[in-house]
This record gives sequence, C-alpha cells and structure tokens, in this order.
Amino acid sequence: MHNRISTTQIWSLVARGTLAVGLLSASVAICAGARAASPHHQFLGGPWEVFLKLGMEGAGVRVPLSIADENQPQNLSVTVPVMGTPIQVQLERYVPDLKWETRAVDDPNAGPAARLSLRGESLQQDLWLCARERERQSISAHIGSVAMRELPSSAGAQLLSELTEPEVVGVLLLWPSEKEAPLVYPARPGKTVTIPGSAWGSPTHNSALGTPWQVSVLRYVPHYSIDRQTKEVTSQSDKPENPAVEVRVEGEQREHKQWLWSQFSASPHRQQELPFRIRFVDFPVGGKGAYILAMTPGAPPQLLCLQDGKKRLMPVELGKRYSFDDQRYSFAVDEVRPGARIETTWKNGSDLLVRPALVATIRQGASAQQVVLELGQPCHQKTNVGTLVALYRRVPQ
Repeated sequence: MHNRISTTQIWSLVARGTLAVGLLSASVAICAGARAASPHHQFLGGPWEVFLKLGMEGAGVRVPLSIADENQPQNLSVTVPVMGTPIQVQLERYVPDLKWETRAVDDPNAGPAARLSLRGESLQQDLWLCARERERQSISAHIGSVAMRELPSSAGAQLLSELTEPEVVGVLLLWPSEKEAPLVYPARPGKTVTIPGSAWGSPTHNSALGTPWQVSVLRYVPHYSIDRQTKEVTSQSDKPENPAVEVRVEGEQREHKQWLWSQFSASPHRQQELPFRIRFVDFPVGGKGAYILAMTPGAPPQLLCLQDGKKRLMPVELGKRYSFDDQRYSFAVDEVRPGARIETTWKNGSDLLVRPALVATIRQGASAQQVVLELGQPCHQKTNVGTLVALYRRVPQ
C-alpha cells in the first residue's frame, strides 16, 4: 500500500487545487495523472518519445527514446536544450513499474503529523496528515472527513472543552509579540473577549503595555465570498470551503474591523494598524462522520466529532477504529508524531511493464527541479520564461 491519493479512489486530499503537479520535497515534484496504468503491454509498450513545448507558440520538440528492455529499469543520459531559452531537460532514469512511498521524518521545526488507516469496501489505504502542510491537513469524501488542527501549548483543557459548545466555530490566536506564545480564545460569533493589559508583557515588546483590548467576533461564514462590485460578503454554501470570521478590535481609543481566513496563516491586516497579530483557526464539525484531530504540544491528541446532534471531545486511542457516516467505512489513528515533515519518493516496483515512467531534471540556470513523467500524462512546469509542458508518450502513428 502506497500513500498516493488517486481520483479512482473515493478519498482525496483537500488541497483546494490540483494535485497533478505538487511538491514531493524541497527538490522533487510529481508530474503524474491520477489514473492507474493498464497492465496490457500493447497499450504501454514503445516506441516512445518525450514531447517538449514552451508556451502556446511553436511546434515543440520531439525526443525519441531508446530502451533496451522495457521490463527493466535503465539509466538514461539524454540532455535536451529548449531552444532560445536557458532551460535544459535531462532524462535520467526509466522505470517500468512506478511506485510511490510516503514516510514521516522527525523534524522539531515541523508541525504535528498523524498516520491514518482507512478501511472499508474496496478501500484499504494508509496516509499521513500534517497540520502545517495545507495539502495534507484533511481528507474528505461523501461519507465523512478527518481534519487536523494544531493548537499552541497555551491551549489548556478548558479551551478544548469549550470547542464542544454549539456556538464556538474555532479559536482566535493573538500574539502580544512574535517572541511570546499566542493567547488562545474560543471564537464565538456575537461575543467579545477582553485582553488585559498585563498580557502584553514588557514595554520593549509592545507599546500598548497596560492597555486592555477587546476583540469581538462579529460574523462567521463557512464559505467566504465577496462581490467585487458591492463588496458584500456572503457564504456560497454551508460547507467549510473557505471559513472566515469578521472581527472588531478596540483599544487605545481606536477601532478596527478585519476579516480573518482560516486557510491563510499569515495575518491579512497591516501590522502597523494593530499592536498584535491575530489568526483564526476553524474547527468545523458540521455533520455526522466528520472528525477533527486536535493536536496540542505535550498533551494527548483529541478527537472532536458530532454524536447524537452534539459536539463531543474524546481522547484518541491509537489503533481504535472510528466509523464514518457510512458504517462500512472507518479510520484509525495508528501513529502520532509531535513534529514531522512528510516526504514522498518514487521507486521501481517490479521488473514488469506495469506503470512506465521517466525521471527527469529540469534545469534553468542554477536551479534544478526533479520531476517524474508518467506515460501519457503531461507535466506542466513553471519557468521564468513561461510554462514548459513535458509529455512522455507513445510515438504517434
């Protein structure tokens, strides 16, 4: 079992974008289609070529491939310059049966991660969720979802219990200074929290020493949308596709209103307008079969879900299976890492022509990007001179 999310399966990473071209690590990219390759040699075997084209103009370049044995891995040494540009494409390796491997590498500077096993009818899949990697923060399908949320160490048991209240839509994180841990408050639409002046620490950290501030959550929308002409904010649906809250901050005889979006960790307001940074993190438990895995440093992980119409919080039991809305499907949290980055690498699975692919490096000056080209699936790579399209294909008849 390999942690490669495919559209042929009912689960998909919620990335709000395409996963056809995505980062594997700091230097490796996936350029692959979601469909599985056919096992029939007559549809997979050569003759093959690589077609390269920059932008929409021109005819492109066709590079024939010579593979001695299509069932065996083979090193390649082919360099193709893209005429009129500093770009070179180096074909380095041929593999007949491409496989993907995903692993978690401990990293104290990374966020928490958890390995999940999904089971059900025609479903047996293991994958990693990572709180600080947007494309790995959640999984979603029509039968349910699991999302990971990271809370700071300052979030105690009281805050976790408040997340079960019906009106709480998430948490607000407020940084008195970048050198201090954030203050954590539940986000309740229509409610105001008062931040005492003593929370700001020393005058060297903040000029608002001794000045209390009030933060009010005016409004919550699960699917933020704005009319560009009227500037009216509405929610396109009840699903948490783009959750946001409008807040009002009052203090020092001034007032400021601002929208905060959960999907964007950076503070959207200008730093000079407020004496602190503020962020909204949503905790959407909107239906049966939806779970949130809450991770707090130094504390056991917790699951937030909806049971009998009420939000419930429970400690995670490693290996225990939790059912989705469709009882035929379930998940388990098999492993938790307090800090880890997720790496995905390619390998050859067998000496059979099953899923042929090429490993290549696209060079542009001092930069180099490794890509994996699967047969028949175009790879779109952005460059300084336009988008380069690379396609590994059978030679057109």
